[in-house]
Amino acid sequence: MSTLSESGRSSASLREVLASDRPLVADGATGTMLQKAGLANGESPERWNLEKPAAIHDLAAGYIAAGSDIIYTNTFGGNRIRLRHAGLDAAHDRVNLEAVRIAREAIAASGRRVFLVASIGPTGEMLDPYGDLSDDDAREAFAGQCAVLAAAGVDGFACETFTAIEEAVLATTCAREAAGDRPVFASMAFDQSGFTMMGVTPEDAIAALFAAGADVVGANCSVGPEVVGPVIGRMAAARPGSLLLAKPNAGMPVVMADGVGYPVAPAEIGSFAARMAGLGARVLGGCCGTTPAHIRAIRESVNAPA
Repeated sequence: MSTLSESGRSSASLREVLASDRPLVADGATGTMLQKAGLANGESPERWNLEKPAAIHDLAAGYIAAGSDIIYTNTFGGNRIRLRHAGLDAAHDRVNLEAVRIAREAIAASGRRVFLVASIGPTGEMLDPYGDLSDDDAREAFAGQCAVLAAAGVDGFACETFTAIEEAVLATTCAREAAGDRPVFASMAFDQSGFTMMGVTPEDAIAALFAAGADVVGANCSVGPEVVGPVIGRMAAARPGSLLLAKPNAGMPVVMADGVGYPVAPAEIGSFAARMAGLGARVLGGCCGTTPAHIRAIRESVNAPA
């Protein structure tokens, strides 16, 4: 198995590796994996950075062992607005710093060169005029989180799972300002219609997010491969040669004999990743319902000869 650490690029930055032709394998789900480990429905995953760091370490280590080149920090809900709803606003800096520390320890223990990317998710509130959240308050929340994570030494940023282009642009702009020369990923969540919940098309998304300073644009979550695939195809057609990201769910959750599960098998995710690499997707991983087995299948698929 060829991995980043074996490729002769161990001293290269994430930006330099992205400039090559080699697909990078990201990680898989955080929330659904932590739920398997005992995270209660509605409980903030970021709380476990403080209360159950071993579980966060083990999750990162599992993805690294499966072949991930990129690990996301457990900070998707780490902005002040979202942490306030979880009763963690006073621990904002510590939540984000611990996420970086835990992931760095898992990377160091692996002995591999793995990049650490800061996950930045939505605030969970609607921006004015659709809701009560002002642009200034959202910007302050994103900027504050990005500043802490940048100072902690992440290798890049991933603004992910946005549905409103205005909020996605705010987050991406703040990440760009904090990142310096580190790369910024930006991805949105689409549904079966080919739009996000707020009516954003893939063409709208790729134009606005690159204009906001993203280096890599794509789709994550988004039901599953059957939705993300066409979205990536449309993005590739709208802006040929762009660096793209595909990180789908393992389908929609369904009731199975042993509880709720996700129907898309690792082999299907692996085949999907190979197709997306052919469209120019440079960052390939999974979202809700995906596991280290799915990431291993991606690793094997993108390493296989064409």
